Amino acid sequence: MRKFLILVLVLFPVLLVQGQQRLLSIMDQQDLTLDQQVDSVIVEFGLDVKEQELSRLLGMLGRLGGKTRCVAVSYRTEDPKGGEVEASGLIVYPLRPILRGVVEMCPYNREKNLCGTARMYTTEALAATLGYVVLIPDNLGYGKTSHLPIPYQMSENSARVSADLRLAAEEYFEQTLKRKLPSKTILYGYSLGAPAALALAYLYTSHPEYGARVKTLCMGSGCYDPLQAFEQTLESGHINYMIYPSFVRSANAWMDACINVANVFRGRVLEDFDRIASGLENARKLVEEYGSDVRAYLHPDFYTPEGNPDIGRLKTALSALTIPHEEKKPLPSYVKVVIRHSVTDDIVPVACSDRLYRQISQGFRPVRYFREKSGTHYETAVRSFRDLAFLLL
Repeated sequence: MRKFLILVLVLFPVLLVQGQQRLLSIMDQQDLTLDQQVDSVIVEFGLDVKEQELSRLLGMLGRLGGKTRCVAVSYRTEDPKGGEVEASGLIVYPLRPILRGVVEMCPYNREKNLCGTARMYTTEALAATLGYVVLIPDNLGYGKTSHLPIPYQMSENSARVSADLRLAAEEYFEQTLKRKLPSKTILYGYSLGAPAALALAYLYTSHPEYGARVKTLCMGSGCYDPLQAFEQTLESGHINYMIYPSFVRSANAWMDACINVANVFRGRVLEDFDRIASGLENARKLVEEYGSDVRAYLHPDFYTPEGNPDIGRLKTALSALTIPHEEKKPLPSYVKVVIRHSVTDDIVPVACSDRLYRQISQGFRPVRYFREKSGTHYETAVRSFRDLAFLLL
């Protein structure tokens, strides 16, 4: 009897992860040439490729890459409160017999109508041209769940959404292609996707029942400490991204933060709060309309010693989303880690990556930290994607 109980305890996490079918439906499918993918990247970023560092990378892909198949799927996962939801995401794979591994992309922030399944393509899918299966969740608040508020900075939930897409991809490969999804995986995230990729690394390395063998974790310009980033934004007085209305909406919806927006914002940002926080518009372009000076739209109480209770609730919510938590065990030494961030980042302070590097580089482990002396948040993105490309070659 005792042996039976031990066996149940050992196998229960595996059954919990693998017991329920994740894949629900195949929503759409398209085959893409490399030229189509490159054109999509150029349009999305508004690039003049001849003047960008990205041109060399795209030229390299042109020599090595090939046609890929992009499959939009719906699958079961959980929201931040533990409720079951039907989410969506992309499975992108090369139309070649040999697969080199899996790349799991945790997406950066974008408008709701620009998620992967809405466009049937997204920049992160380029890795498939090099022989990898690429998994890209829409994230909650996008695609099949576009009616929901986007859970900003809720990295552990984003990791769960990504991990469940992996399980759905395993089912797709076995049922449709009669093949096994490779276990070797590389995790990547830029900006909002970076802390999600970090959380996914912790999830996979602490739960081997997911079947993912993490080889490399590559991250760029991530907000691993949201409260630290916010405090530095208050001190500098500027941020070139209109994100805090969306975060307050997210915290109220998913964390029951009960933040009164009238005690956090003022002026036109308060008047247009629902529109700004909807996730339907580009947060960078909103700065052109409302300005980058946070003193102009944050409540005056932010700049008084006593503040107000809703400011306290906001900071408590931000603090709760720090990753990694102090009690987290270190990542295993076999996981290679690459971090990139710019000192002059105009959205996420470099101090976030400084803190992360201090935490995860303790003791002997392979960590490379590229702490750039110049470059905006978007300019650094090009070099971060280049980091990933070199890892994939």
